[in-house]
Order: sequence, then C-alpha cells, then structure tokens
Amino acid sequence: MTKIDPSLKTKTQECFVIMPIADADGYDKGHFKKVYEDLYKVACEKAGFQAIRADDVKQTNLIHLDILQKLVSSPMAICDLSNRNPNVLFELGLRQAFDKPTVLVQEMGTPKIFDISPLRYYEYRKELRYREVLEDQEAISNAIMATKEASDNGEGVNSIISLLSLSSPASLKDITENDSAKMLQVVMSEMNELRADFKKLSKFSFDFAGNAGSYEINLPEQQTLSMELAKINAIYSTIKQLTSSMGKFEEVKKLYDEYQQIIARISPATVPKRYRERVFDIALEIDRLFSNYVAKGNGNYSWEMGSKIEPIDKQKSN
Repeated sequence: MTKIDPSLKTKTQECFVIMPIADADGYDKGHFKKVYEDLYKVACEKAGFQAIRADDVKQTNLIHLDILQKLVSSPMAICDLSNRNPNVLFELGLRQAFDKPTVLVQEMGTPKIFDISPLRYYEYRKELRYREVLEDQEAISNAIMATKEASDNGEGVNSIISLLSLSSPASLKDITENDSAKMLQVVMSEMNELRADFKKLSKFSFDFAGNAGSYEINLPEQQTLSMELAKINAIYSTIKQLTSSMGKFEEVKKLYDEYQQIIARISPATVPKRYRERVFDIALEIDRLFSNYVAKGNGNYSWEMGSKIEPIDKQKSN
C-alpha cells in the first residue's frame, strides 16, 4: 500500500471560534460546549474549515500568546454574542481591529448588542433539538462560506473598519511567530491608534452619542447608575496611580476586569447626556493606560491573555 506523504496533504484553514468557554449563569452545565461541538465544529467542517477555540489551543500546551496570534490571524472566525460575555466582546474587538472576516451568531431571542444595521447576525435555537441543529448547522455553514466569498472579493462583511472608513486595519506582517513580546506591543499600539480614529468618527461602542439601543440592560434605580459611574471614576484614579508607579499586575488586572464588567452592565440610555462624554473619555483612558502598561511588560512580567502571569526568565527556561 502506497503511503501518502503528510506534507503533501492540503492543510485545512482554521476558523477561530470566539465564545464563552466556562459555564454561564442561566444555562445548563456544558451548554456552550454542546453548541461548539454540535453546531460550530460541524458547520465549519461543512464550509471547509477546521474549528478551533481557546481551550483547544490550551490543550496543546502553547502559551496564551498563541491564542492571540490565532485570534488576529485566522482566516475566518465565528463570534457567539449570546450572553454578552466581556471576554468575547474583548476578543471580537481585537479581531475587528485587524479587519478579519467574522461571522456573528447568537441564540434566538438575544437582543442586539450593537445597534448598527449593516452588521449581520445569524441566529440558532438554544434548545439544540436534532432537526433544528441540522438546519442551524447548514445556515451557519452557508454564512461562513458567504463571508469568505465576500472577503475574497474585498467586501467587508461585519467590518467596522469598512463601515466607518477608518484609515487602515492593524497588521502583524512584520512580526515573526517567535517575537511574542514585539507582537503584543504592536497589537496594543495598533489598537490605541484605531481607537483614536474610532473616537473621531463614531461613538457607537457604548452609544454615548445619544442613540439608545445598544446594551439593553435594565438598571433598576438611578442611584444604582450613580454608584456604577462612581466606581468607574474610582477605578480610573487607582489604575492611573498603579500604572504610573508600575504597581503589581494582579492589582491592575483585577481593577481592569471590574471596569469591563461595569461597562457591560451600563445601558447608555440611562446615562444623562451631560455625563456621556465624560464616561466615554474615561473608558478610553482606562483602556489606554492598561494597554500601555501591558505593552511595557510590567518590569519582569509579560501578559498572557486571561491567564496567570509568569516571569519572563521562567518562560525562557521552558
């Protein structure tokens, strides 16, 4: 029997799946794992891609910077917006910064997070009944193929870069795979640059321009909102102090995570107009401070996405 040289096999392109990994409140145990295995993996295979998500990368003992690499360089991605997971939104933001094709999906009944009509969403049934799963597999597979075809033709599907006519997407073309520190610095600096362009052209991220509709999350009392805004101010002051003195990464990261959770809870419609510009500016400044702090490596440390911090010396020894 003739053996086939593995090097001659056509390598299947990867589709990075951005979605909740851990069990989420309000869902059955293992729900999103079933969504990934029953819907996305099959849909990707039908469309000619190999599905991969963050926990698949972790199992190969690669450092989390490889997750970042796949996030911004995979030729295709699926992003599940079903439960407004802050990590999912952060990863989608990174993907958008590099203007890479992304299929947006969510379970039926999920309010739209972004009130921007050109963005296309594909919905699936969360009950995962057999016949519905087959139908949703086909629909998502078709969405992947349609997005790939549009991308190959130079048409931006779900592209914020194209929608707002921003100057240019971020790029890692001059960075080698082994130069992880430089890659992280480029990612952060490119995001800061795009964020500046983004602020000039639109404020739809948190919809502080006055158009209600994004993040339709109910805050019961005006007093609750006041407390949330006060927390953002306090976090900003503390992060500013810690980053200027190169404080402990764990403290800075904890504050930054808390800030992201608050932003995810706030409904722009509840923020008085006189405060919106201020809140938006503080949010941008917190992002900038954290990005610059991470890019500097925090002295002896490097940042791994959503993971523990390890001394650079220890990483080299591995």
